[in-house]
Amino acid sequence: MRLSRRTLLRAAAAMAATSLAGCATGGGDPLAGRSTAVPEEPVSIGWMAQRLADNEGRDLRRTLAEAFQRRYPTITVHLTEVPPTTDVRRTTLTTQIASGSPQPDVYLGDCVWPAQFAHNSLAAPLGAVAEHRRFWDGFPEPVAEAVRYGRQAWAYPLYVDYAFLYYRADLLDKHGLAVPRTWEELVRTALRLKEAGDVRYGFVWQAASSEALTCNVNELLADAGGALMDAEARRVLVRSDAARHTLEFMAGLVADGVSPAAVGTFAEEQAMTAFSSGQAAFLRNWSYAWGAANAERSAVRGKVGATLRPAFDGVGRRGLATMGGWHNFVNPHTEQLGAALAFARWMAEEEAQTLMATTSPYTPALSSVLSAPAVVGQDNPTFRLASEAELVLRPTRSPYYPQISKAVYTNVNPIVVAGGGDVGGAVDAMADEMTQARDGAAL
Repeated sequence: MRLSRRTLLRAAAAMAATSLAGCATGGGDPLAGRSTAVPEEPVSIGWMAQRLADNEGRDLRRTLAEAFQRRYPTITVHLTEVPPTTDVRRTTLTTQIASGSPQPDVYLGDCVWPAQFAHNSLAAPLGAVAEHRRFWDGFPEPVAEAVRYGRQAWAYPLYVDYAFLYYRADLLDKHGLAVPRTWEELVRTALRLKEAGDVRYGFVWQAASSEALTCNVNELLADAGGALMDAEARRVLVRSDAARHTLEFMAGLVADGVSPAAVGTFAEEQAMTAFSSGQAAFLRNWSYAWGAANAERSAVRGKVGATLRPAFDGVGRRGLATMGGWHNFVNPHTEQLGAALAFARWMAEEEAQTLMATTSPYTPALSSVLSAPAVVGQDNPTFRLASEAELVLRPTRSPYYPQISKAVYTNVNPIVVAGGGDVGGAVDAMADEMTQARDGAAL
């Protein structure tokens, strides 16, 4: 359904106005008394976002900005300088916005940021989720939940990252092997392909001491029937048999030669390189990996398949995936509030989501767009698989999530690198440190 410009403006203004009810931090609303109307006179806003390449290698950011400007001719969008990594970007934005800077007006942030940024008044409130169910019901529930802190939403979704299993379809065909549906089957298949001399590594993934490892722990733990914390990030649940099984499995991948010891230094880029260079039979990675594996310079171009992540034998929860992705936040100090709100929301709506989904590898956040024939019919199986996957949230509802995540990856990484060790001790240490982090007592 294509909405009129007048309807879009009215909806954006109404939703933004509701946000004036106050911040979840209780420190007063930085937007109180300010107009949320779309400007009638020409204005400019700055958007901080990392480069997003479309299917032709062009800058998707500019395509989106130009489409928005055609819809809202009084608003010009300028791209602003982006720090090189996610962590540096977060630190830069934290310092810049905390000092009261009005720039950038809108910034693209990781899906794990809402609680931290809301708690520290680094993002503008966008309205109570419960009062805008019609809008938020258009997204998968985990996506809508991830932007909430307290009663408010703090970001508009742009795209969602799902974790999938990528595999060498040509090698499975060569040996008459089926695509693994369980982790135990993957281990057997990976070792067979490695022993046949077809690949150097059986399975590559991300176990570097970083957020990438937390993502892997989070979903493997869910595969085993466990969880890091409860949905509100209040109770630490990781001290469990499921957690011990998960760490034993991860360590066993290295001990049994399925994964190299170097996987303990792998983030997404290193795992992707090992797979796209033809060295590995299987890869766990995000949605973008399909495009990277089939890029012109990839040694495995045209030889790759993608499927849902496996389950553990007897658990039966195949297709779980840690939710990743990026959302648009509005700077609470922006001097062009109405324009910033209109731009951030527009990118979460049908026009922008369809444009992105039909011209780039980024998975749309809006459910109706993800299921549209023009999207799922493309030569990219991850769009179809995304509708079948079950998203698993990290405990990002806590404003201390960065410290919680650190407690996970710093305790799991040594076990993986060594291919074993005191698994029970690692789980206990992780649980204790996560509790300290939850209570704001961790560094």
